[in-house]
Amino acid sequence: MILIKSFFLLRPRFLSTLFFIPILYGIGWALSQPLLLFNFKEEQLSLIGTIIAFLLFIFLLSNWFYIRWNIKSAWVLIGITKHKFLKNFVNFSQGILFALVLIILILFPLLQKNYISWTGEFSPIILLNSIALGLGVGFAEEIIFRGWLLEELKFEYSIKISIALQAIVFSFVHNISTEIFWNIIGLRLGFILLGIFLSFVRIRDKGSLWNCIGIHGGLVGIWFFINNGLIEFKENTPSFLAGPFTQNIPNPIGSFTAILILLLLCIFYAIKSKNIFSRPS
Repeated sequence: MILIKSFFLLRPRFLSTLFFIPILYGIGWALSQPLLLFNFKEEQLSLIGTIIAFLLFIFLLSNWFYIRWNIKSAWVLIGITKHKFLKNFVNFSQGILFALVLIILILFPLLQKNYISWTGEFSPIILLNSIALGLGVGFAEEIIFRGWLLEELKFEYSIKISIALQAIVFSFVHNISTEIFWNIIGLRLGFILLGIFLSFVRIRDKGSLWNCIGIHGGLVGIWFFINNGLIEFKENTPSFLAGPFTQNIPNPIGSFTAILILLLLCIFYAIKSKNIFSRPS
């Protein structure tokens, strides 16, 4: 605990913020390596290491805010226990519904141009994988970026700068496999706009994180589900409409439709939230 406290109180403060997650990931990677003796694959070890790192993050989160800022209610601060269960569930459900609407809007121009063919192969296993993937990614990334990182930055900077910084970090921690310049720009911009938009959603929900979890998890889970049996993209599908392709599945966040919708939503929420931005940090 002395070592942990010393790290959390590093000066300047941004050093511990900068290295917190990479150090946890390194510990998770190191703890997963003995599984090589049991013939685990590299992909499995990477996933296990990431899970260990996230569990360590959850375990240390309360200590982080208490040691650095003398805040005892960390889970209230980041929006997990901000409201009662029923309200949080409603917010989460609204997020799922919003993600579904956004995906439909992205698919609409592709359907109009006949770039998508319907296969309709339903698999319960794919459905369960989609739910697990959506919940896992949505919960983990929202706690880290719109929860921990956003709140940490708000202690040091104005809310405008905090929203922008966490969105940029959120964008650049996502690996992009494409080497096409405009696809890279589209994906980075899409992730930044998504990060900004989700921050606005959390502000609108008075700090609750559950709508953000629903939106993020819904986008990941629903897109995974429909692309593994329900629909198939034709070979001539343009990436600017569907998003850059990886292993025949596009990432819709880099599509022109998603970027345009997210940009409009960010402008709308920025105007609605101008009173919040005018308050002192």
